[in-house]
Amino acid sequence: WRQRYEGNAPLWKRLFNKERVLKEFIEAVPFIDAIERLVLNTELNDGEKFRIIDLACGRGYLSMFLSELLPSNKVERCILVDKQWPMHNAPPKQHHINWSHIYGSFKDSSIPYNYYESWPIKLNTSKVNLKNSKEVTNMEERLFTNRGPIILVAVHLCGTLSLKAVELFNRNPETKFFCLKPCCLPTMVHEVCMAGKWKKGTWIGPPRTTTKKYFERWADHLYLGIDNKDATKIKKTIMVQRHGGYQNEFLLAERLPETNSVWNELQCQPVQEEE
Repeated sequence: WRQRYEGNAPLWKRLFNKERVLKEFIEAVPFIDAIERLVLNTELNDGEKFRIIDLACGRGYLSMFLSELLPSNKVERCILVDKQWPMHNAPPKQHHINWSHIYGSFKDSSIPYNYYESWPIKLNTSKVNLKNSKEVTNMEERLFTNRGPIILVAVHLCGTLSLKAVELFNRNPETKFFCLKPCCLPTMVHEVCMAGKWKKGTWIGPPRTTTKKYFERWADHLYLGIDNKDATKIKKTIMVQRHGGYQNEFLLAERLPETNSVWNELQCQPVQEEE
């Protein structure tokens, strides 16, 4: 990435905060490993490729990792879905996520292509508010219908957005693989909830450790909501957060037939580490 954005110091400073990128990577590793096993060990029909849909993606770090790691001959593109993107072909405003790291141009004018063309697997943005049913329906028609095997990833989904992700998997049989890592709990109008919120990077509310049991119950409910009539599913606790956090629940599902190399690894019991 440093080489790609060489000479564009403002973009690099905005995009690459070492601690943030490292945190994003660590928390995504279980999904990256499962997706890589799936893609490498799936025999696709002629002309068929996977399509990755990355819900509530933020800047799109997970899709950026996957673009670099997965074989481009088996993945068509990654679609980065977030309500904070600008409208198509409109310049980003202050309240938008700036997409110049995806669609911008190299500072070296002798390079005959832009950042978009430099990604091994193409990254496309899609502005969708997942809480707006009309926008979600439109997204399903555009991105899910008759699109071949889809990998649906949803990392750090706050509150009821996790429910929206589960519903998308259940409704769309083209979705071959589903990865969900829920983030914070729903608001106080829901049965499983928490009276607190983040404000400018600071947690305002009860000690986060006291809400651990509620979060685990929330993850259990989400897991039960994943339709497994034609799918294999699993909920795993993987300790990616140890200090000040409790969001260590990973939910995965694959529509049958299952990929043995994926599930042989997922169903292994983790080695217990000493505290």
